[in-house]
Amino acid sequence: MRLKNKVAILTGAGSGIGRATAMMFAKEGAEVVVAGRRPEPLKQVVDAIRAEGGAAIDHPTDVTDGTQVQSLVQTALSEYGKLDIVFANAGINPSRTNILETTEEAWHQTLNTNLTGVFLTCKYSLPALIDNGGGSIIVTSSMVGMTGVKNRIPYGASKGGVNQIVKCMAIDCAEHNVRVNAVCPGRVMSEMVSHLKDSGGGWGGIYKSYPLGMKGEPEHVAHAAVYLASDESAWVTGVLLPVEGGYLTY
Repeated sequence: MRLKNKVAILTGAGSGIGRATAMMFAKEGAEVVVAGRRPEPLKQVVDAIRAEGGAAIDHPTDVTDGTQVQSLVQTALSEYGKLDIVFANAGINPSRTNILETTEEAWHQTLNTNLTGVFLTCKYSLPALIDNGGGSIIVTSSMVGMTGVKNRIPYGASKGGVNQIVKCMAIDCAEHNVRVNAVCPGRVMSEMVSHLKDSGGGWGGIYKSYPLGMKGEPEHVAHAAVYLASDESAWVTGVLLPVEGGYLTY
């Protein structure tokens, strides 16, 4: 098992990419702490992991609140005694509008969760990773942070900022043996993009523009996260890893 004897925190773990990654981390031997705003989905993830023989606990957390993030880290340390892996996955995309139609509320809400949330998660988990002699931070960015996409002003700005956090932290943290990388998904079948199923010919029409032409699943991203969390990527840091069916090749 690739993550045996490792302890991981995952934010945004109640559904989609976060849930799939929590399940896969546990399957690979990690003890996991799943976090998110909604308690019930977290409990369902924990139950699913335990049903398969894995180790997991839940800790409801709003990543925009530094005190709650600190409590999350402390829970991991109290329960499992150390921290090896952080998957900063919490994110939202409430506004699909151009800049003229984007409200100030949507702007601040998106950046607060997607950018400040990553900052706080990294800031307050890093000391535990350093105390452990090193570890891996994986951040969920997006292909939208790497290219222009229509009507994604707040989301694109937040993910572009996330990419720079990853690059700068990778340099700062290297001396502590802490690696910092990002996965950059394309449109993955999840709650965040579920509205697209009923528009423009459904999922089949959307994925015609992707070279691989297949639907993106949360598990595709989870496999990439496992690699970045494991010792297999011991010489990998500061990487923005696209997991997007080849969309960015155009």
